[in-house]
Amino acid sequence: MTNWCDTHIHLDAPELNGRGLDFLSEAPQCGINRFVVPGVRVSGWDGMVSLAKSSKNVYLAPGLHPVYADQWTPEAEQQLQKLTGQSKVVAIGEIGLDGTVGLSLQQQEMVLRAQLQVALDAGLPVLLHVRQATGQLLAILRELEIGKSIGGIWHGFSASLPVAQELIELGFKIGVGPILLRDNARKLPEAVTVLPASAFVLETDFPDMAEKPEILVRVAEKVAELWAASLDDVARITTENARQLFDF
Repeated sequence: MTNWCDTHIHLDAPELNGRGLDFLSEAPQCGINRFVVPGVRVSGWDGMVSLAKSSKNVYLAPGLHPVYADQWTPEAEQQLQKLTGQSKVVAIGEIGLDGTVGLSLQQQEMVLRAQLQVALDAGLPVLLHVRQATGQLLAILRELEIGKSIGGIWHGFSASLPVAQELIELGFKIGVGPILLRDNARKLPEAVTVLPASAFVLETDFPDMAEKPEILVRVAEKVAELWAASLDDVARITTENARQLFDF
């Protein structure tokens, strides 16, 4: 049976009303048996831990989303540092820069750098979020060279092929999700077709970008089409890529 890993799924999203695990009922039948839940708000971190304790297949990437960068305090930093010692914590995320929100990119960058340091100190990879700040985030990644030491995933990738190539050179993997299924998608299909299979992992970003977790298999089917490969090959390769990164 195929084994899939969803590297970015918000099972603790407020709109799920605490029923995140209920939405996984069909996932095992599809072969999806590993889920990485990224953090968004400081107030959500304790709930993430409870979620992981309730399911052996759920792993965590606590962190502060750039939209909520104003929640960063010394106390939050200490809490995040402590969380890195939890056995189910496999990454720090979802962290990055977002040029579409009201908070200044300067403030966001300060919080991002602090969280990158937490990840470096703990030896954990990072889940990166970016909107309208690709150049700025790339510059930080080049400067700190964190990809070579801890690695990570550029979540929800939709940028150009040259950006994808640089990310791989910097030591990062590319998160392939429902964007690939859009009729007008051009850049992501090109990257998936051209670049090494070792660079890609799968994600849904449920419930934000997928109506149910099983959409992961539809994304995988599109990858198989672009690779001219079997679905089993896509499962084997992308899951192994995730396992090597997260060490689970």
